[in-house]
Amino acid sequence: MSANLNGNAQTYQPFALRIFQGLKPDVVAIQEFNYNGSSPADIRSMVDTAFGTNFVYFRETNSGYSIPNGVISRYPIVNSGSWPDAEQSQPNRGFAWAQIDLPGTNDLYIVSVHLLTSSATARGNEAAALKNLIQANFPAGAWVVVAGDFNTDSRTESAMVTFDSFLSDNPIPADNNGDADTSQNRNHPHDYVLPSFAFTNVETASVFSSHSFPNGLVFDSTVYTPLSDVSPVQFGDSTNAQHMAVIKDFLVSGADSSSTNPPSLSAQPLDRGVPVGSNVLFSVTASGATPLSFQWYFNTNTVLAGATNSALTVTNAQLTNAGTYSVIVTNNFGGITSSIATLIVTNAAPVITTQPQNQFATPGGSATFSVAANGTAPIGYQWFFNTNTAIAGAITNFITITNAQFTNAGAYSVLVTNSVGSVTSAVATLTISVQSSSATNIVISQIYGGGGNASATYKNDFVELFNPTASAISVSGWSVQYAGATGTSWQAANLSGTIEPYHYYLVQLASGGTAGNPLPLPDSTGGMNISASNGKLALVASTTALTGSNPLGTSSIIDFVGFGTGNAYEGSAAATGAPASNNTTAILRKNGGFADSNDNTNDFTTVSPPAPRDSATPPNNPSVSPAAAALGGPSFGMNSFSFTVVGTAGSNYVIQVASNLSGGNWVSVFTNAAPFTFTDSNASAFPQEFYRAVASP
Repeated sequence: MSANLNGNAQTYQPFALRIFQGLKPDVVAIQEFNYNGSSPADIRSMVDTAFGTNFVYFRETNSGYSIPNGVISRYPIVNSGSWPDAEQSQPNRGFAWAQIDLPGTNDLYIVSVHLLTSSATARGNEAAALKNLIQANFPAGAWVVVAGDFNTDSRTESAMVTFDSFLSDNPIPADNNGDADTSQNRNHPHDYVLPSFAFTNVETASVFSSHSFPNGLVFDSTVYTPLSDVSPVQFGDSTNAQHMAVIKDFLVSGADSSSTNPPSLSAQPLDRGVPVGSNVLFSVTASGATPLSFQWYFNTNTVLAGATNSALTVTNAQLTNAGTYSVIVTNNFGGITSSIATLIVTNAAPVITTQPQNQFATPGGSATFSVAANGTAPIGYQWFFNTNTAIAGAITNFITITNAQFTNAGAYSVLVTNSVGSVTSAVATLTISVQSSSATNIVISQIYGGGGNASATYKNDFVELFNPTASAISVSGWSVQYAGATGTSWQAANLSGTIEPYHYYLVQLASGGTAGNPLPLPDSTGGMNISASNGKLALVASTTALTGSNPLGTSSIIDFVGFGTGNAYEGSAAATGAPASNNTTAILRKNGGFADSNDNTNDFTTVSPPAPRDSATPPNNPSVSPAAAALGGPSFGMNSFSFTVVGTAGSNYVIQVASNLSGGNWVSVFTNAAPFTFTDSNASAFPQEFYRAVASP
């Protein structure tokens, strides 16, 4: 059966389940495979209700697949998977495939598809891609069926031309009145069951209690008569579905036709608890008509490849093997699912599954490091700063640094322990810096009037440099130059090294000293060296703008070095006087000589003197408009769920959690700067949770 029987809610509802119950298909290619919350338990409940507890299924579970495809089967699924649909720019489903162990010697390879509605060209591309995938992955001459919602406007589309080159569309199923269209309003052929030519050899009529359909059946509950053939279907059920169900039948020979005994179990698999590294055996005792087929499952719906015997051995059991195990036993006359056996793995040393990630914070902001680990409970945590300094009270799987300051910048790691052993995480770094978006000006300069040396030919003046980018800027070969009011004489300071991201630098140009005697000035914060061709220099690095008439006394200064004779400059020293308004030009010059204030040769940036800045706002410190967050990399641990958050690097994002998507019930639980990994260490306490990341205002 091809079945896209959802309504507009894109989740299966009673009218669709009644159609499954009435038509009793053995194998279904299903689209928009959702039910209730779509947890494994929900899907299992749907299959049990619509088909029976002996049926198995495969459902796409890729992240972002909101309307997954799937396969439901009376017979064991021995292999399955999902191929991506490259034609979708933001895929919400792929191509689901399954290998089904039919009675007899041949397996059936079925592909459940849901082609795009966007254009016939897109569907043609999807068909060509599917043909290549099938021919590359399935055995030559295999029994193959491609079925599902093709969304085609006609049977002559390019997609159908491609499918007809290796699959059969004949005979064409129809309803009681001979109508082969399958869309909701019955005006387009949207849905198909297309077998490979080898499989058409066993195609047969679809037989019901009152009559049969030699070409197969398009089922419409408003057309089919009598409905007593397909109880409990109701007259209007098909009108609620997006598409009609399409059925084709195939008659295959089993290996044992002398008995009609379905399988039964006289011994069920038993719960086991073992130390890590042990071998574990699960087994059942089954009887019934031969041949009997076995397929073991992990955690209800994960097919264990190759586990097709009455006994299953788990070797070298680890924490990832802990969970539930069951087996489905089938023969030509039915199937039975065993009881569930639970495997508990104990005495396991801790294993880190998600390492702490580098973080970024602004002064006064916050940053959170987190780690996810598996191991025998209870698990203990101890966070360390700069390798060997234990952080008091930091004994959970995360640590939040609030009101972050530059003293908090450094390396963070965590020691994870339990009764069996311990493991140390990777080192993550916290960077404290001023946030800024990129700007067109690489470096901003600002003139300050000075004072403090009234007898000097040139007053003590300051040039402020600011790097508004996220990367360090090399200033090797650059010089900061200043011309007095007359424009005839210059002071100069040569720079080399780098200007750190989002840092302000204050260069003081002063008279005195020995001309032609360069004096290097290392800056431990910014990695910049300065030499003076004439005078004394002072360098201040800060992550906030240096304002007012006393920039050297600003409390935000974090690094200060002074040198020269006659004056000693300290971080708290005052530079008296108001900002000068008569200074004509400040030039940040790259690789060039200089003449006078009117010579702009080799000038890199020219900034005119500003008005006095006793209470001015910092220059060019634009705010960040973070991009929308992208969530990815979901992973499950023991009682935990983790995922990554990627957005604008350094921007804060708030993790919010809700139990449903009805709106208005989101709860903020965690804030950090992107990129980072979030771990909910108590995920198993709730039947379901939804997560989102919102950019912090």
